[in-house]
Amino acid sequence: MTDTSPAAVVQQALAQNARFLERCSRLAGVGAWEWQADTGALVLSDSACDLLGLPAGRVPTLAALLERFGPDGAAMLDAALARAASEGLAWDVELTCVAGAAGPRVLRVVGGPDGEGGRVGVVMQDVTEPAGVRAELERTLERLDLATHGGGIGVWDLDLRTRSVSWDDAMWRLHGEAPHGQRITPAGWRRRLQRQDRRAALAAYRDALRSRTPLDGEWHVDWPDGSVHVLRGSGRVLRDAAGQPLRLSGVCWDVSEERRLQAQLDEQHELLEVTLQSIADAVLTTDAQGRVTWLNPVAQRLTGWPADEALGQPAARVFETCREDDGNEPPLDPVQHCLATGQSSQLPPGTVLLGRDGERRAVDDCVAPIRGKAGRVLGAVLVFRDVTQQRRQFDEIRWRASHDVLTGLVNRAEFGQRLARTFERARRDGSHHVLLAFDLDRFKLVNDHGGHAAGDTVLREVAQRLEAGVRGRDTVARLGGDEFAAILENCSLEEGLLVAQKLCDGLDQYRFQAGGQSFRIGASIGVAPLDGRWPDAEAALREADACCMLAKEQGRSRVQAWAPDDVTLRAHQSEHRWATRLQQALDEDRFELDLQRVLPAQGTEDDGRLRGELLLRLRERDGSRVLPGAFMPAAERFHIAPRIDRWVLRQAVALLQQDGGPDIASLSVNVSALTLQDADFHEEARALLQQLGRPRAAALCLEITETAVITRMADAARFITQMRALGARIALDDFGAGASSYSYLKALPVDLLKIDGQFVRALMTDPLDQVAVRSFVDVARTLGLTTVAECVETPEVLLELVRLGVGEVQGFLLHRPEPVAGLLAAAPEAAAV
Repeated sequence: MTDTSPAAVVQQALAQNARFLERCSRLAGVGAWEWQADTGALVLSDSACDLLGLPAGRVPTLAALLERFGPDGAAMLDAALARAASEGLAWDVELTCVAGAAGPRVLRVVGGPDGEGGRVGVVMQDVTEPAGVRAELERTLERLDLATHGGGIGVWDLDLRTRSVSWDDAMWRLHGEAPHGQRITPAGWRRRLQRQDRRAALAAYRDALRSRTPLDGEWHVDWPDGSVHVLRGSGRVLRDAAGQPLRLSGVCWDVSEERRLQAQLDEQHELLEVTLQSIADAVLTTDAQGRVTWLNPVAQRLTGWPADEALGQPAARVFETCREDDGNEPPLDPVQHCLATGQSSQLPPGTVLLGRDGERRAVDDCVAPIRGKAGRVLGAVLVFRDVTQQRRQFDEIRWRASHDVLTGLVNRAEFGQRLARTFERARRDGSHHVLLAFDLDRFKLVNDHGGHAAGDTVLREVAQRLEAGVRGRDTVARLGGDEFAAILENCSLEEGLLVAQKLCDGLDQYRFQAGGQSFRIGASIGVAPLDGRWPDAEAALREADACCMLAKEQGRSRVQAWAPDDVTLRAHQSEHRWATRLQQALDEDRFELDLQRVLPAQGTEDDGRLRGELLLRLRERDGSRVLPGAFMPAAERFHIAPRIDRWVLRQAVALLQQDGGPDIASLSVNVSALTLQDADFHEEARALLQQLGRPRAAALCLEITETAVITRMADAARFITQMRALGARIALDDFGAGASSYSYLKALPVDLLKIDGQFVRALMTDPLDQVAVRSFVDVARTLGLTTVAECVETPEVLLELVRLGVGEVQGFLLHRPEPVAGLLAAAPEAAAV
C-alpha cells in the first residue's frame, strides 16, 4: 500500500527531483562533488563518477580522485582545494582526465568554498569537444601564420565603416618599416605608393566595391632606405545580408624579383630577335628528306646558290664540302647523318665548302634536328660560317708556337716534344739515334760590331746551313740565343760523328761580311747517343750540352763525342753540378762558418782576446759538411764566389756587432779574386764597414791572395785603399807563391803577410824554405808588417818559426777549426774561469 503521508510525498518529490537533476547533469556532461577539509569527507554525484571513470555509488578517497588528472593536474587541484578551504579562493581551469576505457577527456573544473566548516564544492563539465575544436582552430591559425609569414605574405583588412586599415607584421615589413601594430588610413597607404600608381590603386579599390570583382593589382612602393619594391595585392569584399560592403580583406606579397627577371627575360628576348635579324652566320633548313626549304642571305652568298634555285635541292648539293687535306674524299654529310640518327652533328675539322662559283672556303658548322610536338623529326637546320681567315690565323699561331720566328727552325718546346717521342721509340723498339748540341763560337763579336740586325742575319744563315747538312727526316732546332740542337733519327753514333764533323767544318769555313769586316763564326758541337741507356730524354740532352761546353773549353770549332769513361767530361759535369748545388745552398742558407785561432808565436799564450780566421763550410742536406776546396773552384768559375763572399762578410760584421759577446781582437775573412772585380761587393763592403764603425772595423781583416792581386792589380789596390780608410786591415794571403811577391808590397798598402803554407810544412827539411821564410820576415819587419805562418803542424816547425821571428802562427798543432757558434758561446765561460 502506498504511503500518502505528507512526509512521504515530500520525500518522493525530492527523489524525483534528484533523478531529474542527475539526468540533466548526465545530458549536459556536468558532474559535482564536495570535499570537507576538516573531516576529509568526499561526496560525488553519479554523473561526476561517470566523468571521472569511477564506479557509481562507491566513494573514492581524495587521492584516488585527484590521480585521475595526472601528476600535474593532481598537484594543481590539491593546492586549489587547500586555498579554497583556508583562504576562500575559487578557481576555474581546464584539465585532462584519464577516464578509464572511455579515454582521456578535457574537463572544465570550477570550484570554491561552499558554506562554513571548510567545505569546498566542485563542478566539472565535459568540454572535450569544444577544446578539440579550439585546439584545431589554433593549429589552423598557426599553419596559416606559417604559410603567410614564411612566404613573406602580409595580411591586411580595411574596415569600410571606420575607414581604418589594419596590417599584420608582414605588411609593415613589406613596406620597409618595423612592425608597430598601429592602424593606418587608406590615404596613409596610398602615400607609400609611387605617384604614378596611386590613381590605379584607387580605381582598383572602387571597382572591387562596385562590380563585386576581387581586388587585384601591382604597385611600386618606395622604402625608407630609397629602394623601390613591387608589391602585388589581392583582396575580396565582405558584405552583409543586404549586400552592403562591410570589410575589404586581402593579402600582399613582394614580386620585385619576379618582375626584375621578367624584365631581363623581355630584354633578352628582344635582343635575340634583333640578333636573329642581323645574324652573320649562314643558316639553311631542310625537310625530313634532306631537301632545302630555306636559306638566309649569308648562306646564299657562301654557297653561291640563290634561294629560288636552292629550294628543293638536296642539301649535300647546295652545301658541298670536302676535306682540306684531300679534296677527292668528301666528308660525312652532316644533314643526312642528323636526319638518320636524330642527333646533332658537326663536320670534322679541316672541312672546306666548295662554292657554286668555284670558291673554296674553310667552314665550321653545326646541324640539329627540327622536331614536332610529338618528337618526330621534321627536318634539320644547318648553321655554318666562313672561318677561312680564322683557320689561316690559327695555322699561323700553331706554326709560331712550334717554330722559331727568326730562323724558321722548330723551337725549344717543339724540339722537346720530338726529343721525347724519339726517346720513347728508342726505348720501345731498341732503335738508335744521335743528339747534336751546337753553340756558336764567335757570335758575340758580330753583335758587338755589327749590331743585332747583323746577328739575326748570321743566325738565319747558320740555320740554313744546318738544315742543308742533315737529312730531310732529321730535326734541327734553335733552342735560344746562339744555341742549336739536332736529332738524327735512325743513326749510329759513328754516323752522327761524321755528320757533326761535316757541319763543324762547314761552319768553320763560313764567313760573314759586314761593314767592311769579315767574321769567322764556327761552332762547338757535342754529340751524344739517343737510346735506351738514359733514364729520360733530358738526360741525353744534358750529356750533349756537356760535350758541347767541353768542346768550347778545349779550343772551339771542334766536335766532342760522348764516352762513358771520359774523365775530363765527368769533371766538367761535376763542376756544372756544383754550380747548381751552390745556388741552392745559398737560397736554403746551408753555409756555415768554422773558426781557427791565430795565436802569437812567442809562447803561444794570448791575452784572452779572440783572434782567428773564419773558414767556410757547406752543410749538405744529409747533414755532412763539405770543405771549400771541393766547391770554391766551381764557385769562381761560374761567378758564384762574390755572392758567397758577401754572405761571409755579413756574418763576420754581425759577429763584431754583438754586444755582450766575447772580446774579438781579430777576425779574418777571405776575399776571392773574382770578388775583387765585383762592384756590388765593393759597395756592400763599404756600407757594412760604415755601419760597423772604425773601432770595431779595426778587428776585421780581409785576406786577399797573391793570385787575386796578379789578375786585378788596379782593382785590388783600389779596394784595399777603400777598406783601410774605413778601419779594416788587409792581409796578403799565400805570400811567396808568386814570382813577383816583393813587387806587390810596393804597390799594395797591406797590414799582414800570411806566408804560403808550402814554405812552412817542409821548413825543417828544406833549407830553401828556411831562407825564404827568413827573407819574408825581414821584408815584413822593414815595412812594419806582421807576419803570419799557416799550416803549423809540428812543435819543431813552431820553434823554428819563433827563431826566425814570425809574429803569429796558425795550424792544427795549435787549434783545429770548430764551429764558430760553439766557440763564441764557450769564450765567456772560459774568460770567467
